[in-house]
This record gives sequence, structure tokens and C-alpha cells, in this order.
Amino acid sequence: MKALIIQYSSIGDVLISTVVANNLKKIYPDIKIDFLCYRKYKGVLQKNPQIDRIIAVDSNRIYSLLFMYKYIRLVRSEKYDILIDMSVDFKSVFTTFFSKAKKKYGFHKPLTDIFYHSVIHPVSEPLTQTCNLLENRLVVLEEFLKDHTVPIDPQVKIYLTDEERSEAREIMLNAGIKFTRPVIMLGIFGSNKHNTWTLGSMAKLIDYLWTNYRADLLFNYLPSQYKQVNELLSLLNSNTKVFVQPVGKSVREYLAFMDNCTLFIGNDSRSVVTAKALQKPTFTIYPPYVYRKDVACYENTSLHQSVHLHDFLPGLYEDFYPSELCKDSSKFYLMLSSEFVILKIRPFLKEHLSTFNKIK
Repeated sequence: MKALIIQYSSIGDVLISTVVANNLKKIYPDIKIDFLCYRKYKGVLQKNPQIDRIIAVDSNRIYSLLFMYKYIRLVRSEKYDILIDMSVDFKSVFTTFFSKAKKKYGFHKPLTDIFYHSVIHPVSEPLTQTCNLLENRLVVLEEFLKDHTVPIDPQVKIYLTDEERSEAREIMLNAGIKFTRPVIMLGIFGSNKHNTWTLGSMAKLIDYLWTNYRADLLFNYLPSQYKQVNELLSLLNSNTKVFVQPVGKSVREYLAFMDNCTLFIGNDSRSVVTAKALQKPTFTIYPPYVYRKDVACYENTSLHQSVHLHDFLPGLYEDFYPSELCKDSSKFYLMLSSEFVILKIRPFLKEHLSTFNKIK
């Protein structure tokens, strides 16, 4: 039996969708599973023993008719028994339509249902998990559990080699990180400007972490964000020490850096879900317009905690729609003060840094 899972993007969606592959292998131990995604995200899939092949496509070539013809021909030649389309967009529907898969599954959308043998209806509220992002992947598995009852594992995982871990640790040591105190990966920016807490507030949180914990603070950011990094550095107290290097040159290298850290603190971004997959404690600062029920995966234990403007000003959400909160996100972010975030983060730090000496 062969199956194809299609999830082009984003890195978080690709990673969360591996829960389908992981559990499909439990339901059908002899199944061969291929996973189709954008090449830039394949790093979170590599070394996963439940995925037999990664079909990686270039996002900048996906709309080339010749390119689409080639990879659709590849999919068609495999004659999959099962095709699970997680993306349900033009590209994936086109691929599904021309595939020779015996059973085609996809999420419900009014204009695309006709292309699937079985349509999966997304949930509006998480039933067994803490977020719809994960819950909807588990809903997919219900189709295959009707005649094969097995315990489902909702935890996504990232698989790194010992060599990748040790190489990353060596790079971090050469950068000055000695591992004699906690190493905190800081997600100083979100996935976009609407997902990024104000730099002034982030600077105050970083100063607090340095003053109270003397942790090695490693910035996580993209090379294109270096200008904003310098702006944030200018807002820090002069004695606060942070590391702006190393920065992962690839997804795999970044993952290995994260695996060598004690925990993650920062904005909602690719870093959060990857840290959760590595079983690192996380504290996430969610943007005002995002609902926790949609994205706050695995936050049913103290390992993963978060803060949201709704915690502080719940009445605000009776007066504004999410679209309004997103449009003026910078204004609403100002309402989420550093003092409130620090108050919320203290119990998290107390628990996960208890083995280290606290300065005060």
C-alpha cells in the first residue's frame, strides 16, 4: 500500500501534518508514505522514519506549466492507494485530479469537494487537543481508524542525528556560548510584522531575563531582518549580553541549535512549533488577532505556556473583529505591556530554570 500526503506550506503546517504520517504507519505498518512539500520546508521532514520519501518542489517554479507537468506525471506514475491533500489549493487540487490515487481525501471547500472521494470537515473547536491546527490533522486519521483501532500519538517529532547536534554545539561553543548556564532561544520576530511584539517591550523582557537569570540569550531571526536586530540591540541596557550569532544557515542547522538550547521564548513563528517538536519548553507571545484555539498546540501542560492580549483585556474582543486587530496589530500590541508578560512568564521560568542558579 502506498500513500501520498500533500502539504506545501508553511513550515508549521508541514511539521504538524507529519502527525498523519506517523500514525498512518501505526494503522498500516507496511504502508509506504511519500510527502509532498516545498523544498525550503523539507528539513523538518528529513530523518523521519515514518516518511519513506520526500517529494520537494521549488515554490518559485510551481506555477510553471512544464514543471507542474513533470511532477504531476511523477505523482500519477506512483498510482497511490491513498492521497491526502492537506493544502486544498489550486496546486494540490490540480495534482489530486490528475493522480491515479484509488482514494482521495481533502478538507471541505465549496468548489473543490468534487475532486475527492472523501471530504473531511475541519472542526471549529478543538475536541481532544488544545488547537485546531493539530485537531484537524487527527480528524483526517478518523477515516482510517474505522476498521483499524490503534492508539493515536498526537505529538509531532523532529529527528536529528547525533552528528548534527554535536556540530551545532561546536558552532555555539565557538560563538561564546559555554553551556554553563541556561541557553534561551529568543524568537525576537514573528512570521510577519503583524505577529511581532513591539521591539521596546521585547527589549524590556530581554533585559529582565539577563538581569534575573544571566542566561545565554541567543537571537533567532532571518538574515533579511538584520536591520531590525540592530534596532532592538539599541534598545537594550548597555550591560545586557546577547548572542546574535550563530544563525542557522539551513532549517536543519537551526533545528540543531534549538535542540542544544534549554528553552524557547518569543513571538509566534516557525520557531515555536519546531521547539515543541523537539520537546523543548516554550513560552509564546501570541499576536492579538490570533485565537489560541487555532494555533496553541500542546499547551495543556506546563511544558508549553503562552501569553495573549485576551488574558489581560478580554473585553476588548467583544468590540473588535480579528481583521481589525490584525490591521492595527501594532496599536494593540502596545496594550500587551512587558510588565504583564513578565508577570505571566515568571512561573514558567521558575519551573524550567529551577536547576540553574537564579541571580535574584
